[in-house]
Amino acid sequence: MIARLITRYADDPRVVTILVTSLVAGVLWIGTWASMSGMAGMQMDMGGSGMSGSGMSGSMDGSGMSGSGMTGSGMSGQMEGNMSGQMSGGMDMGMMTPGDWSAGTITATILMWILMMAAMMLPSMAPIMAIYAGIASKEDRGARLGLRITLFALGYFVLWAGFSVVAALGQLGLRGSEWFSMGGTVAGPYAAGVLLIAAGAYQFTPVKEFCLRHCRHPLTYLMSHWREGMSGAFPVGARHGVYCLGCCVALMGLMFIFGAMNVLWMAVIALYFLAEKVLPKAELWGRLAGGLMILAGLVTLARHLF
Repeated sequence: MIARLITRYADDPRVVTILVTSLVAGVLWIGTWASMSGMAGMQMDMGGSGMSGSGMSGSMDGSGMSGSGMTGSGMSGQMEGNMSGQMSGGMDMGMMTPGDWSAGTITATILMWILMMAAMMLPSMAPIMAIYAGIASKEDRGARLGLRITLFALGYFVLWAGFSVVAALGQLGLRGSEWFSMGGTVAGPYAAGVLLIAAGAYQFTPVKEFCLRHCRHPLTYLMSHWREGMSGAFPVGARHGVYCLGCCVALMGLMFIFGAMNVLWMAVIALYFLAEKVLPKAELWGRLAGGLMILAGLVTLARHLF
């Protein structure tokens, strides 16, 4: 019986596409988690390496540097601030100061954002990829069909790659801001309140409604924008990426509230994106979620303004 099921579904491009997409998404999430865990391990190693305030105080006093104003407590505070900025970015994103705009820092930051976006958005793209595979299989088979589905996915992700570049440069620019901490990855209370209100208000806009409608009805989208052949795969995927970006972009601001490098909250937000696209009546409960975000933003601002 199992052999018959395998034989039956192994020929179904929709099933194969879902399985391959799930495997790739799993690899992306493991890679993201490993990157973040490596950062956390670096922080713990640095914290336990003897570079504490008391240790530094003794060494500084012994070398005669306490008299010059570089006391143990001052040095410890300075190093703690430097380390928090250094370890917050991701991969080599953290090995930087607010004025560090080297090619290595920019490249590492952009690559980390691309990895995060791919991991977050691939699950919510799986349904339309499966439908696309089913329709395209009537025109192509085998390796040619696989390449066509890949081009469709690349067209979709080129939009999110562009967003990743903007987000990465924004994070780097916010490193020295009073509104953000941890290398520009965590919003302070005022920025968090503004981001919550903006994300919540966006849920009520016509743009959100229009884009969500296209994302929730992938077959209708494909029938309306279909292009035949290998040459049509990339533009059809890219156009869907525009609608997906328009649907989710404001909610990406929530990452800075919980920590742009927090894998747990990345997963929560990714699940919300998927739920909006597949669960019933998302147009209604999505607005409820928007109202709750606005309320949370107002409460956050009120608590720190009054």
